[in-house]
Order: sequence, then C-alpha cells, then structure tokens
Amino acid sequence: MVCQRCRGLLVCETFDDLSSGTDSLYRATRCINCGCIEDAVVRANRFRRSENMRASPRRRGRTSDVERITIPSEVYASLR
Repeated sequence: MVCQRCRGLLVCETFDDLSSGTDSLYRATRCINCGCIEDAVVRANRFRRSENMRASPRRRGRTSDVERITIPSEVYASLR
C-alpha cells in the first residue's frame, strides 16, 4: 500500500484506543516515511469528502470591485 500524503510505504499496525475506558485495540495503517496513521474512520471520511466535491472549482471573490491602476514606466524605474 502507498501513503496518500508522501507516497511512502504503509504498514498495518494495531493501536490501543485510549479514548475509551476498555482495553480495546484497533487496526490501522502507518506510513514508514511520514508517520501518517489511517484507520477505517479516516478512510470513510476521505471517501465521503471526495464524493461531495464540486464539479466546478469555487469562484474567487468579487473582482468587479477591484480598480486596476497603471504606473508609468519612468515612475516604476525610479522605484527600483
């Protein structure tokens, strides 16, 4: 398996669930290069987010309010 963050090698590991009161273990993958840990919840959220992606990119802010100015070349040369 390949890490989506750095394209490094993923290995399967067993982790302790410290948030619960019981001694429960869960399996996840960890990247050897960057240390990124992915479990079933992370993968499900990533998959759900990719389904909800917009077909077109977001539009930038209002550009009609921006006033374009021009600087004469002799003024620009004196600024250097």
